[in-house]
Amino acid sequence: MARLSEKYIAGFFDADGTVGVIFQTDCRTPQLRVSFSQETKQDEVLHLIQRDYGGSISYSMVGNGQYTKLSFNGNKQCHMLLNRIKKHSILKQRYIEICLDITSRQLDPSETERVRAYLKIQRKIKSYPLPNFPPRKWLAGYFDGDGCAHASVHKSSVNRHAQIRAHFCAENCYEGGIEVIQKAFGGSIKQMRENVKQWYLDVSPSKAIEFFGYFGKHSVVKHDQIEFILKCAEMGHFRDGNIIETAMKHLKAHPHRLSESKPDVGKMFHQVKDLPKPKWDTHPEKRTAMR
Repeated sequence: MARLSEKYIAGFFDADGTVGVIFQTDCRTPQLRVSFSQETKQDEVLHLIQRDYGGSISYSMVGNGQYTKLSFNGNKQCHMLLNRIKKHSILKQRYIEICLDITSRQLDPSETERVRAYLKIQRKIKSYPLPNFPPRKWLAGYFDGDGCAHASVHKSSVNRHAQIRAHFCAENCYEGGIEVIQKAFGGSIKQMRENVKQWYLDVSPSKAIEFFGYFGKHSVVKHDQIEFILKCAEMGHFRDGNIIETAMKHLKAHPHRLSESKPDVGKMFHQVKDLPKPKWDTHPEKRTAMR
């Protein structure tokens, strides 16, 4: 696979990346630490970033799932990565620049606690101004990190079509990303719990083409899901709800690792039936009579 773009990595970092400053008693210059984390079954992007930028891979269990972590330690490696992606970051650019500044100079030990407290406050401050529109590659990375495409069957008594929903979850201090997406594509934002908000958008076929078609070709982790949705949307409807829901569940469960073969999206799409409109939908007077 070709080298990941800096805009894509910035979007992925805004979703699933962290940057921190380490203070050492034997070194007056604070050190940076950068990390990314993903479920191991979906860790292809982490290995691609490691291929291009270095870093070390480790694995750990979180609950019942295994997670992969890509870590960068030390100022040389971290400065190189962050200086490449910071201008493309929408949510963390401000904090990245603060961390880069602090780790570019020596610090008197007596200042350590003050700087720790300063960083704790700054990490929660939102980055502004926000762009008017999310860049395509940034949105692809952000969606691969924190986004989700979900298909369910709309349990209508007449037409069990698929309902497709796109959504993101974000901490309140990082809600700028979903604000930009809402401004560009519509949808709704709701408070899920005390410190987390969710943006969601129920997509018609035309809206699916507008939203997923905007960035889908740059996606890595969720490329297959997006490709399948777009193929279905090109029919102009999502009427074969049972097949679409089943196919999406399969694609979401399929491992997305460098060592894994890719699913045959075209073959899965050919199972979707181009169902005609229900008769009542083409005859308004019969629709009224059915009520």
